[in-house]
Amino acid sequence: MAGLSAAVFIGSDSGHGRCIPANVHATVSCGGTCKTAPKKSIATMDSTNIWPPFPQTPLNVMQIVGNVIINGNFPIVDQDLLTNHPPTCTQIVIRAGCKYPPPPLTCPTQTLCVEDIAGGGAHIRKAFATTKTVFINARRACRVGDPLGPPCLSKIATGSPNVFIGV
Repeated sequence: MAGLSAAVFIGSDSGHGRCIPANVHATVSCGGTCKTAPKKSIATMDSTNIWPPFPQTPLNVMQIVGNVIINGNFPIVDQDLLTNHPPTCTQIVIRAGCKYPPPPLTCPTQTLCVEDIAGGGAHIRKAFATTKTVFINARRACRVGDPLGPPCLSKIATGSPNVFIGV
C-alpha cells in the first residue's frame, strides 16, 4: 500500500464548514446582544459557518520536533498544537419581545461558538496522527489527511512532495 505525504509545517489545512450569513443563529430578548446570544459548538455550527483553510504553523516553535527536517521543513507529529483557527462568517440574531423590535444583529461567528470564545476568537488545532508504524522522536508522524481536532474539523492538507509515510 502506498503511503501518504509526510505532514510538515507549510501550506494550509483543509478548512471546514460553509458560510451562510443569512442563517438565524438564535432569537434573544429585546435587549439581547451577540455576547448574550446562546452559544453553540463547532460541530453544530459547521453547516452554516466557515473556518477557511489556515496556515499550518506551530502554536509554539519551542515545542516542535526540531532535530528532524523533511525537505527543509519541520514535521508535524502527534499532539502538535497549531495556531488557533479563526472563522470568517457572521450569523443573524433576532431580538424579540419588544413593542418595537430593533433590527436583527449580525454577529461574528467567534462570538457565538463555544470553542472559538474559549480560544480568544479562534479554536485550537491539535494534530492526531493516524499512522501506526512511523515515529519521529518516539511520537507518531502525521500525514496529509490526518485530523486537526476535535474540536477542529479540518485536516492536514499540505505535506512533503516526496516523503511518504505508510500505515
